Amino acid sequence: MIINENEMLEMLKKANKVFLLEPNYRRKYPPLGLAKISTFLQENNIASEFGRVYDGQECDLVCITSLFTFQSEKIFEAIEQVHFLNPGVSILLGGVFASLMTSPIHRRYPDISIFKGYSKELDQCVPNYNIDASLEEPWTKFSFVFTSRGCPNKCAYCAVWRIEPEQWINPHWRDAIDENKPYVMISDNNLSACSFEHIKEVVNYCIDHNKRIVFDNGFDCKHITQEMAELLGKAKYTRSGMRLAFDRIEEDGIFQKAVNLLIDSGVPKSQIMAYVLFNFHDTLEEADYRMRVCADLGIRPYPQKYEPLTELNRDTPFIGKHWNKGLLKKFRYFWLMGGLYTKTTFSEYVKMET
Repeated sequence: MIINENEMLEMLKKANKVFLLEPNYRRKYPPLGLAKISTFLQENNIASEFGRVYDGQECDLVCITSLFTFQSEKIFEAIEQVHFLNPGVSILLGGVFASLMTSPIHRRYPDISIFKGYSKELDQCVPNYNIDASLEEPWTKFSFVFTSRGCPNKCAYCAVWRIEPEQWINPHWRDAIDENKPYVMISDNNLSACSFEHIKEVVNYCIDHNKRIVFDNGFDCKHITQEMAELLGKAKYTRSGMRLAFDRIEEDGIFQKAVNLLIDSGVPKSQIMAYVLFNFHDTLEEADYRMRVCADLGIRPYPQKYEPLTELNRDTPFIGKHWNKGLLKKFRYFWLMGGLYTKTTFSEYVKMET
């Protein structure tokens, strides 16, 4: 069944022991949803255990998280695993895949509970950084925080507004930042759409607590003003932490102005990265132009290949109207290898590879 936030929280509160299951797909970051549920359960004196494989541990509720839709097979394997080893146990499924593909999952597994979206109450819980998520370095040195939710843009290629339909500021976002960790991953899906006062609070908090920042999901270039650029110029970054997006040709000119404002305000070029969407409605020439703009500005361009929000696996990759399989592979490889795009153009590279 599909349940709401209150029903989901009641399921958690009524449990005696909960197994927190993250399917065994590839990922870099910790499963924040499960890490916050872990804290919620601790606060309610409920026992829990985290794992990436369920091997039949005794419990009365299994919480399964889900990430991208193309990881569906791993998620279905996890559900089947629980059904086989512990028939009749209650299963609660949440996360991105569960939110985007709720109805198909419900038809396949009518006996499990599916939570769509996110919970404000759980979001205010401090992630339990002590769960054994087997993170690789340097991710163990990061705090992960959503200071806000939602995005006013309704881009056709984006899942955010479908999962987080309203903007909301988490009043307890500071609690998620571990004083003992030197880096902070600001995971907000559109922090730049929040009020300048909130952005200033976030940035100044990190400055005052000597934290290096990664704005993981990027800033909307339309919101970069002189005042904001000066604020961002005072922060310290790590791993190309000042991130923007140049997804649409309509932002041509606006994007360059934003980047120049950031550079002039003290943000090092080496710390600026731009996500550049390709394989959507764009042509090869248009995508290549946006990537080259980034390179000419001296910042790192990151080719972000579009994949449909309903793609269940990568066996038959989506190919945009103006692309083909060979071009997609070569384009991504060319722009990910900095040694290539600094020496030649993509068109010349294609000629050499033909």
